Amino acid sequence: MDKPAQPSRAPGPERRLTVAGVRVRETHAEVNFFETARIYRLPHADPASARSLQLLRNAAASGAAVLVRFAEPNGAVIADVREERPT
Repeated sequence: MDKPAQPSRAPGPERRLTVAGVRVRETHAEVNFFETARIYRLPHADPASARSLQLLRNAAASGAAVLVRFAEPNGAVIADVREERPT
């Protein structure tokens, strides 16, 4: 019997964003992007947060854009981060 397809980690479409800064707090990381003045949060409770945090830090250091999904459309909580792959 086939396993059912796993749902996406986040409901919204990915956004291509450039990391301006990452600040780690006790329960979450605060992330700023050049494309918006809003402060976004990456909760440490998320099992993928360590990987996402490392990708965000690397992107901030290199100036590379990343693909970001949020927990809710127009929300401030980051659900997933992945590297942008050249097409």
